[in-house]
Amino acid sequence: MKSFKITFQIYCLLIVIFLIFRLLLLLTNIPALEGASFGEVLKAFLIGLKFDTTTTCFMIALPALLMIIGDFAGKMPGVLRVFVIVYLSVVSLLAFFVCGADIPYYNEFVTRFNIAALNNIKPGQTGTVIKMIFGEPKFLVYLIPVIVLAVLFILLIRRIVNQTKDFSKGGYLGKTLCSVALVVLVFFGMRGRINLDYTPICLNDSFFCSNHFLNQLGLNPNYVLITSAAENVDKDYFAFVDEDEALIEVQKQLGITEENEDFPLSRYVVADKERNDYNVVLVLMESMKSSNMAHSGNKLGLTPVLDSISDKSLFFDNFYSQNTRTCYGIFSTLMGYPSMFPGNPMYGTPLRKYESMPSVLKENGYSTAAIISHDKQFDNIYGFYLANGFETIVSEEDYPKKEIINSWGIPDHILFEHSLNLIDELYTKDKPFFINILTVSNHAPFILPEGYVSPLTDCSDELKEIEYADHSIGEFLEKAAQKPWFDKTVFVFLGDHGRPITSIYPISLEFVHVPLIIYSPSLIEPRLDSQMASQIDVFPTLMDILGINYNNSTFGIDLLKQQRKYAYFMNGNRYGVIDKEWYYLSDLQGTSLGLYHYPDKDNTNYEKAFKEKAAEMKFYGECNWKTMLMLNGNRAEVSRFLR
Repeated sequence: MKSFKITFQIYCLLIVIFLIFRLLLLLTNIPALEGASFGEVLKAFLIGLKFDTTTTCFMIALPALLMIIGDFAGKMPGVLRVFVIVYLSVVSLLAFFVCGADIPYYNEFVTRFNIAALNNIKPGQTGTVIKMIFGEPKFLVYLIPVIVLAVLFILLIRRIVNQTKDFSKGGYLGKTLCSVALVVLVFFGMRGRINLDYTPICLNDSFFCSNHFLNQLGLNPNYVLITSAAENVDKDYFAFVDEDEALIEVQKQLGITEENEDFPLSRYVVADKERNDYNVVLVLMESMKSSNMAHSGNKLGLTPVLDSISDKSLFFDNFYSQNTRTCYGIFSTLMGYPSMFPGNPMYGTPLRKYESMPSVLKENGYSTAAIISHDKQFDNIYGFYLANGFETIVSEEDYPKKEIINSWGIPDHILFEHSLNLIDELYTKDKPFFINILTVSNHAPFILPEGYVSPLTDCSDELKEIEYADHSIGEFLEKAAQKPWFDKTVFVFLGDHGRPITSIYPISLEFVHVPLIIYSPSLIEPRLDSQMASQIDVFPTLMDILGINYNNSTFGIDLLKQQRKYAYFMNGNRYGVIDKEWYYLSDLQGTSLGLYHYPDKDNTNYEKAFKEKAAEMKFYGECNWKTMLMLNGNRAEVSRFLR
């Protein structure tokens, strides 16, 4: 009898706390409610009650069982009471921490906290992540409700559980009926549904309207985290088209007419021009999205340098990153392969060796180098670079300690100074060189270097950091123009990914729409190219510019000679396919998330009205992801994939 009452009290306490965290998420995303009705907001909270109930029932199932046993025994032994208090305290503290972390995570990535958030918690780089969190004050703010609510919960839970010292002496029939009712309620609470003919509650049950934020608001981040972790280890999780069908379609997209026996995407490319031995400086710009630029309509003056050189460059304005994390930007740009959920493509035992841009250039007599601002062990970047063609790698440990300003090492202007010194050194080798520069200042925590005064006024530190990153590029190019190697060097500037502010779509386009600028005043004829393009196309396109014969085994195309029908990208367990008019989204289990006419910022789902278009885009995306899965496996017939 009493077990029912006590379990219900614990349930109500947890539901109230989860409600508080949901309200905090709502309050930090008020602009995302534009166009939404009060009824839609209320429905999101009612859906949230379902997901919170499911999460809570999993948390209280074991204590409920122990209290049922105590109810029949007349009391709970002290050891069991302590166990229940400690169990609930630990489990709830973890759950509250996830809820607290979920708020800044959603504000950064426009998706709820999931297993991808834990990818950086790896040996050797945990310290960097912790320093990043504590270096950004806005992240620390969300620890306050976690601590306050956790302390309050522990105090109340002790009082509630201590009621089990003396259970009521009711009859066995009454206790049996109450116990059965409690078990049934907890069971159906865990399922999230009463009807046994339907599957338990799932992520898609949160989708009910055209507002992306409200569709996410109802989710409980603990449920999302556990679900995504389970999907991460499920080998049959990806619901895509047949392997052979996918491969044939991808070969068609890439213009492959004769399949190579060693590797099905391999095609030997013979340049239609003489090899020129131009140097290449490839700059992957941290979180530099297209919407920062005046070219995309931004009037804040955030990127005057990039705006200026884009008019003097081969500029691709419909260019998309492959994912929403730097490791994927590195992987897709240098290797020419799509990002692939789950995991980090730069990890693995043994490390994969690709026919990558640095390895191909190295084989063709180039000096190859990479320079980063931070710890070389982060994301295993040092090992991955070494395995894939880079001869020299400069990182945080190579800089004076006085230059290091935060968890990400040195600021961009100092990184570019060291880059100039490294390039000068490469130039003395009397060989063409390829250098990859990875900037990082435009990443939280946003700390402007001492002495730098931004021309922007009444702007956030985040916006000032964008302007500073752009200013650093300007200084770099100004100094580079005085160097003897400048006139024979191709500079490539592209975003590793973007950064969303708000989103009306399940994957924010601000997260993946980034600039690609190929700049060389004496070598590259300026023009605007508006075809669809992706990071995987950078490698083949640069090989054309350099006039190098090579084996192309990538998913990319030469943007100077071929046309890409769609760009495609991934974020967590979702992917998007896009052309100049339509934007299609799906999850990796094949559940469609809609077809949108994005140029108008229209969040109406047109999938039913344009079924054939949606099906074509879905097929395009699935074929590429499926082929990537197949080729990234262990099949003997793709041995060329490992060099």
